[in-house]
Amino acid sequence: LGSVLCCRGKGLWNRVGKALGILGGLRYLAEGYAERLADFVQMVDDYAFQYPQMVMEAPKVSANVYPESGQQRVVELKFTYNNSRDALRNMQSQVSSVFSAAELYAISKGPSLKKAELFYTFLMERYDYQLATSMTPAYSLLCHGVGDSKTFAMVYSTMCRRADVECRIVSGTKNGEAWYWNLICEDGVYYHVDLLESRAAGEFTKLSDEEMTGYVWDYSAYPAAAAAEITE
Repeated sequence: LGSVLCCRGKGLWNRVGKALGILGGLRYLAEGYAERLADFVQMVDDYAFQYPQMVMEAPKVSANVYPESGQQRVVELKFTYNNSRDALRNMQSQVSSVFSAAELYAISKGPSLKKAELFYTFLMERYDYQLATSMTPAYSLLCHGVGDSKTFAMVYSTMCRRADVECRIVSGTKNGEAWYWNLICEDGVYYHVDLLESRAAGEFTKLSDEEMTGYVWDYSAYPAAAAAEITE
């Protein structure tokens, strides 16, 4: 679990991320401890969501706090995985190789929209995908062709960000079903990209807000997407 350090806020987020990356646990000194177990669970889930290339499986989280009271208390977080750590490290290695290949595929390929389209092509050429949810999302998608809309959006966003393409993940519904897609930006103009919808259409498709028929999301939480224009 490592040494005990005092951390909170961004420091705690970074230490949780490091522990998840090395498949370890975490022990830290809390000043005025106020977190609940649900807070740690949410933090782990959020980190796994933002960094699918690092976290192969979101673990079960347990926390011990001692002493029972006091201004300074030691918090010990334990992460329990369904897969063995050796198996997860092997998954990390394979997933890392795929992300590196994607980065090379789109390197120095011009504007953001061009890179975004190349990442779409890179993913679509890998598999005839099976739509399903997995406890090892990035690994299952990139190495076995199994994933859901959330996993596609997570992986695609990470590929774009690694290539300096602004790409957000949007959560909402599509035809009444929980759904995830992306919002990409070039020169201050935003476009919706639903990889699975593009896959069904047979081509990379960028949509404006008005063109998102059947989709519902929190419009106040995301930038407005203008009418999509084809950029050569």
